[in-house]
Amino acid sequence: MKIGTAAKSSINPHFGSTYAGLKDIIAVSRDALNNEGVAVVFETGFTPERVEAKLDDEGKTVGKTHFPRQDILALKLILGDQVLTSTSALVCAKDNMQSRASAQTYGMRQLLVSALCIATDEPDDDGNSAVTGDKTPAKATNKRSNYPKKPQPTEAAATTADDFLKA
Repeated sequence: MKIGTAAKSSINPHFGSTYAGLKDIIAVSRDALNNEGVAVVFETGFTPERVEAKLDDEGKTVGKTHFPRQDILALKLILGDQVLTSTSALVCAKDNMQSRASAQTYGMRQLLVSALCIATDEPDDDGNSAVTGDKTPAKATNKRSNYPKKPQPTEAAATTADDFLKA
């Protein structure tokens, strides 16, 4: 199966960086999957919120553990009787449909990229800034400026007051 390189045509409005969006990933993989007869199916689900009690030897509650709702997205690549399944937890920023839809789109893109080994024309930084916390805006030149810059070599420290005043 021959899958090309995904174009980076989507723009992250928070950082001004470009990334390969879901439509780019689908566009680069659709023909190859169709030619091989591979069906792509996404299934969403969740584990409900629950609380589990910890009991002592006498059956009395000594503690409780809260497990919040966890949304899940599963990718299934189906060829005849063979099924390759990959599952990912979805991290939603808020408890609303817009946040779930955003997490689902991101999850679909990442599951397809990882399952099909899809490359982009340069490293994709769409999620890096969210993970590293570095919120430096990207330059309009499409270069990856969200990464911390390497420290530049510094001049030797002044050893005398005269050396300090020369600078």
